[in-house]
Formats: sequence, C-alpha cells, structure tokens
Amino acid sequence: MSTPLESATLPSASANASGNETDRVALLELKKRITQDPLHVVGSWNDSIRFCSWVGVKCNNSTKRVVILNLSFQNLVGSLPPSIGNLTHLTEINLMNNNFSGEIPQEMGRLRSLQYLKLSSNSFSGKIPTNISHYIHLRVLDLRINAITGSIPDNLRSLMSLNHLELFRNNLTGTIPNWIGNFSSLKGLLLARNNFHGSIPSELGRLTSLEVFSLAANNLYGIIPSSIYNISSIKNFSVAANHLHGELPRNLGINLPNLENFYCGGNKFTGTVPASLLNSSRIQILDFPSNGFTGTLPAENLGTLRSLVSLSFAENSLGNRKTDDLNFLSFLANCTSLKMLDIS
Repeated sequence: MSTPLESATLPSASANASGNETDRVALLELKKRITQDPLHVVGSWNDSIRFCSWVGVKCNNSTKRVVILNLSFQNLVGSLPPSIGNLTHLTEINLMNNNFSGEIPQEMGRLRSLQYLKLSSNSFSGKIPTNISHYIHLRVLDLRINAITGSIPDNLRSLMSLNHLELFRNNLTGTIPNWIGNFSSLKGLLLARNNFHGSIPSELGRLTSLEVFSLAANNLYGIIPSSIYNISSIKNFSVAANHLHGELPRNLGINLPNLENFYCGGNKFTGTVPASLLNSSRIQILDFPSNGFTGTLPAENLGTLRSLVSLSFAENSLGNRKTDDLNFLSFLANCTSLKMLDIS
C-alpha cells in the first residue's frame, strides 16, 4: 500500500485518463491535417485499437502517454496542427522525408521534454520558432532541406545539450551566432547552403567534440579562425563556395588527425597545399578547386592515401610549368580506391 506521501507524488488515474485523451485528440487532429497518405499510415489510426498501438506512435508503459512520434519516410503530405503542442510527454518527433509544409507551430514550444526534433527533407517554411529554446534537453535539432527563412534566433543559445545542429539547405540569413561556440557537446554543425554572411566566429573553435563542420555555399568572407583548425575531432570539413581567403596552415593534417573529407573549393585561398594534409590514412576526399593555390603537390605523399576516393585541384596555379608537373600521377597508382580525379 502506498504511503500518503507516495500517493501524493503519483499521478492519479483521472489525471492519466485526461492526459491520454488529450494525446488521442492531438493525434487525430494531426490525422485531419494529412491530405495524402499513400501508405495508409495515419489512415489506420482509429479507435478500433488503442492509440498507443497506432503506427508510428510509442507510449510510456506506465503513463500510457505518447513519448515518440515517428512518421519518417511515409510520403505524407500535410501540415502540423497547433494541437501537436499538447503531446507534452514527447521526447522525440521524427517526420523526416515527407512533404509537410507550412510553418512549424509555435505551440510546439510546450514540448519541454523533447530531446530529438527531426523535420528534415520536407517543405516547412517560415521562421525557426523562438520558443524551441524551451527544449533544454534537446540533443538533435534537424531542420535540413526545407524552406525556412529568417536568422537563427538568439533564444536558441539555451540549448546547451545539443549534439547536432543541422540547418543545411534552407533560406536562412544573418550571421552565424558566436554563442554556438558554447555548445560543448556539439558533434555536428551543418549550416551549409543557406545565405549566411559575415565572418566565421572564432568562438566555434571551442567546439572540441565537433566531427562535422559544414558551412559551404553561403556568403561568408574573411579568414578561417586558427582555433577551428585545432579541433582534432573533425572528420568532415567543408567551407566550399564562399568568399574566404588566406592560407591553409602547414600543420593542418597534423592538427586534424581524424580528417576524412576536406572541401575548400570555390574560395580565394592562396599559398601552397599543406603536405601534412596528405599524411592522413583516413582521407577520402580532397577538394580544393577554383582557388589561388600555388607551388607543387607533395607527390610522394599521395601514394600513401589508400582510402582516397576523390581528388580535385582544378583551376588553381599549381605546378612549375615544367614537364614534371604531372609526375604525381604515378604515385596515384597506389590509390586503389580513387574514383574521381580533376586536374583541369
């Protein structure tokens, strides 16, 4: 038998029943917003079975409240109702790879327990809701490949638990906030293919757990802060198609020992290609065309890159304009994984 104190801390049956009904109604409101359901996923949501057994819905075993809503890859067309904010026990929403449109409802700010918000590859528009800042437990914010506009709201600086900030391929503007450098657990920063301008904040160099650094295809200018070249955990580094300049540090390959892919094409970099960049056995892609690099490639190093898949350094000023400029090709014979070579 529960003590009076224990009974006071446990949710009553009536409270659970009320919450369960709230969840059921919210799901049915979402169903009404779905205009195309080719796989008949939400079409199967009806009271012939309990909503916790509906496709894509997972409930907590004890409270019977919805904790996960996963409708990814279902080819759904529709929009999100404000009532989705009533699913207050949600820890994960995954609507990836559908065709949801319209704005992300501000009411979603009520989902204080949310840890994963995955809305990528849809047609969401409007701005990033500022009250996403209430998601203090959020680990993944994935809004990639949508039509979201505006800037990154300063309110999001409170998301200190973030592991992944993925805003790739939207219509975002403004500058990259320096407070992102405070996200000490961040592993993935994907801001590529937007309309960000300004310089790259040096504070991003504090992201010592970062593995993916992707700022390509924006309107960024200036130099890359030296602090970023010292994030040894980086595997994928992409700043291509911006207006960046300066020289790559000679010890780049030493400071980034885990580097697998390096994209810096379509900028205004000068100087020589660091020989140290060709020392990493993990390198798969080296992409630095359309810059102002000079000097010669450290040819003998190329032969050690057994994982190299793609190498591009077209439209630079490399070489000494002598017949031995192409000697490096003989070393590439050892790169058995190489599939793409562009030296035009």
